[in-house]
Amino acid sequence: MELERIASNLYRAFPRNAEKLSRELERMTGLLEETGAAVMMEIEKEKYRKDKDPERIKEYRRIYRGIRRELESAQACREQFSHEQDLLRAQRERSAQERIDYDAYRVDETIPYSLGTVLTNKKPSAFSLYDQKYEVDSWKQMLLQTCALLNRMNPMLFASLESDPDLQGRKRPYFSRDGIGLDTPAKIPDADLYVETHVSARYLKKMIANLLGKYDIPEEAYLIYLKKDFTPLHEENFRIRRALPVQEEPQQDQEEQLSFNFDSEGNWNG
Repeated sequence: MELERIASNLYRAFPRNAEKLSRELERMTGLLEETGAAVMMEIEKEKYRKDKDPERIKEYRRIYRGIRRELESAQACREQFSHEQDLLRAQRERSAQERIDYDAYRVDETIPYSLGTVLTNKKPSAFSLYDQKYEVDSWKQMLLQTCALLNRMNPMLFASLESDPDLQGRKRPYFSRDGIGLDTPAKIPDADLYVETHVSARYLKKMIANLLGKYDIPEEAYLIYLKKDFTPLHEENFRIRRALPVQEEPQQDQEEQLSFNFDSEGNWNG
């Protein structure tokens, strides 16, 4: 299929047509797979007929090999389209980042915020515990430093947090002695525990509040300082996405496709 060779230029020169073609290739791939499965069924039936025709089996296998070749070519073309989509998306993101003046989203770093503040789309500059301020550059760093402080205050209590049910996620733990079971573990400085760092800003606040509660520290003693607030930027991006035309999604067959395990010669491998 020649489309495999021109997929890159086609997508860059005529992206709308390439996207339509990609959807049609997906439909054609489904039809070819369905047809290949039907041919394989006929081969299996023919093998067990009393009056089986070897020439007919050879012909079916020839048809199946042709279908396999077209499937491989269509898949290669779709992969090239997907690759070009990723490249263009990355290029747009780089261009957008180059145009964004991130310093325009700086906020007053001297204003303290409580744990009840909405932290989504914001960047921290520091936190304080009992009026002692600690500079940080990310929410992950803030969580790690908070854990390190609490560990120094009471190491035995902190070690017990690994099995504390109040500090367990619905699907995985949030503290582990060896990091096993955590999605993105990070070693807590000067502690024998790892903490899960792949959490949302909302859940990070909940984790810190629970940690403070274990130490009988009032939430009012813990304050957060912000460096940047990207909320207006995200709201603008959301409005842009809402204004863009919705692309038609490829329709999925309602009937479930059967999966057959045949080699290129049409022999059953199951």
